[in-house]
Amino acid sequence: MAYDDPTMTTAHTGIILVGYSVTYTLAGVVLGRLNKKMSLQSIYFWGLVVMAAGFVALALSPTFVWKVASIALYGLGTGFMASSMNSYMAKNFTARHNNLMHFFWGIGAAISPLIMGQVMTAFNWRVGYFVITGLLGIAAVLIAWSFGRKMWINDTDTTAAVLDHTTTPTTTTSTTATATASASSTSTTPDTRYLTKKSHQTLEVLTFFFLGGTDYTIVFFTGAALIARGHYASDVLLFPAVYYAFMTIGRLVAGVVTRWLHESAVIRLSIAVALAGITTLFATGSIIGMAITGLGLAPLLPTLVSDSSHRFAPAILPKLVGREIAAFGAGIAAPFFLTSQVLHFISLSGPRKFGRLISDS
Repeated sequence: MAYDDPTMTTAHTGIILVGYSVTYTLAGVVLGRLNKKMSLQSIYFWGLVVMAAGFVALALSPTFVWKVASIALYGLGTGFMASSMNSYMAKNFTARHNNLMHFFWGIGAAISPLIMGQVMTAFNWRVGYFVITGLLGIAAVLIAWSFGRKMWINDTDTTAAVLDHTTTPTTTTSTTATATASASSTSTTPDTRYLTKKSHQTLEVLTFFFLGGTDYTIVFFTGAALIARGHYASDVLLFPAVYYAFMTIGRLVAGVVTRWLHESAVIRLSIAVALAGITTLFATGSIIGMAITGLGLAPLLPTLVSDSSHRFAPAILPKLVGREIAAFGAGIAAPFFLTSQVLHFISLSGPRKFGRLISDS
């Protein structure tokens, strides 16, 4: 976004990402209310349309303010897409399916830096955004086609199935008694089967906030460190490509092992591998550490989203998952913004002043 404007710095990049995060977060927060009027699959489709419009505006952006407005529009569409699809998957499928869905997302994330790098070398970043818009257009056509083929589980169908399951004939005294006992049992189920306290939901949302911050700050900070050491753009793009490639592999593996391991076990194992990767990356600066980190972080987002369906009542699931994805987006922006401002301060202060700052502290 800043390759044709030498006046833009990492601080400007942080501000642009904040604009993205605000609307991304807003989309997740309002998902629960919007889902009362529209199905999750419809929200997903229109999120894709808004996202494409944001890319077109970004490709045409002449000023920094326009870039912020464009990325905010793009963030709104991305937020609707991510929150609605994750809610749909958590509601209707298992952690295995959710990991496999994110596996295919990871394929795109792994190859996109390489594609953008080639496009930017041959043309410029504006052409790259038009290429992405074309790919989104193809996706929109495929989704519209899937609607016509009735390939989605409708929210109304799910509600009807629940009503059919819980409704009991009341033609006799015995069946009435059975229905009363069933209703009594159902009324106590949420207290024993699901987490109901607000503090539980708050902790869940905070988990996604820190996960988003960890994910994207690693990529950005590593790229900034490589640039500071004088590496070429091809080397800088190689690190996130490897990171997302191993994240993709990790989600494929998680989609398989969740057949035998409980979701909580997958989450604990993922955290252990991610910590080992971050330690390796910090100690050696090697791309191997980047690969291990991506492998460890890979299953956390899809598995945690799916695990929410086991711990929270279905009635609040779309609202909760929307807030989880919103928190993930906010977690992307907050550490990224702080890191970008610190790096900008370091570049202005110079190595000697920064060294004195560290020694004084």
